[in-house]
Amino acid sequence: MNKQILFLISFFAIFAISCSNDDEPQIPANSLSLNMMVGDSETTIGGSDVFINASYNFASSYCGIADLGKRGGFNQNPNLSQIAQEVAVTPGNFYQIVLAQDIRTVAGARAYPIKANYYNVYVDSWIYDKDNDIAGAKVSFAECYPEIKQLPEWDEHIAVNKELDNAYYCTVKYSFPKGCVIDDAVEAYYSYGNENLTAKLDFIIDGNKIVLKYPDMSYSDPFVKLLVRYDNVYTRVYLDFK
Repeated sequence: MNKQILFLISFFAIFAISCSNDDEPQIPANSLSLNMMVGDSETTIGGSDVFINASYNFASSYCGIADLGKRGGFNQNPNLSQIAQEVAVTPGNFYQIVLAQDIRTVAGARAYPIKANYYNVYVDSWIYDKDNDIAGAKVSFAECYPEIKQLPEWDEHIAVNKELDNAYYCTVKYSFPKGCVIDDAVEAYYSYGNENLTAKLDFIIDGNKIVLKYPDMSYSDPFVKLLVRYDNVYTRVYLDFK
């Protein structure tokens, strides 16, 4: 009986330690620590203007702030579902900071450019003064860039073969990886003389697939500029017709 009791005590002790370690945030080596005092607008997170105001909130004039709660992390891509210019500071919570002017609507949803930086933030604890009043917060943060393997790099050129339908028109077909969505703001140009072809272009978009039809010009191959979104991140690419 005593051996069973000792076994159970040891088991639950190990289980408790394991759960405690799982609850600890994984702080990356490239993160920075910062003591942010309440009302000090000169102490901001990274290159943003985010500081802690007198209401114990993260506040900004030109950034969007998202409170990810305790389920956030330093490896998360931008979350744009709920962002504001002022959110409550809560120890133990993760946050994200993005530049508001970089957010745009792509293929029907808000998205952040794959080339732009943002900050993942964790609030470690409050800082108290000698009277035991809250004076600030200890914060860890890391500069990040979106990592979406399904999206091409920003301004990447993709060579696409054209098919001659008849003497006057060519057709081009291209598919991005599953889950990508192509925006309908399609622009096209002839490479020779940079002549605008957009008005002469017919296209059909079906999620990650696009079919384009355009007048054939024997002296010049056109290129098309596309915006492509995956979740909350987008990229800009060029299709070069060959």
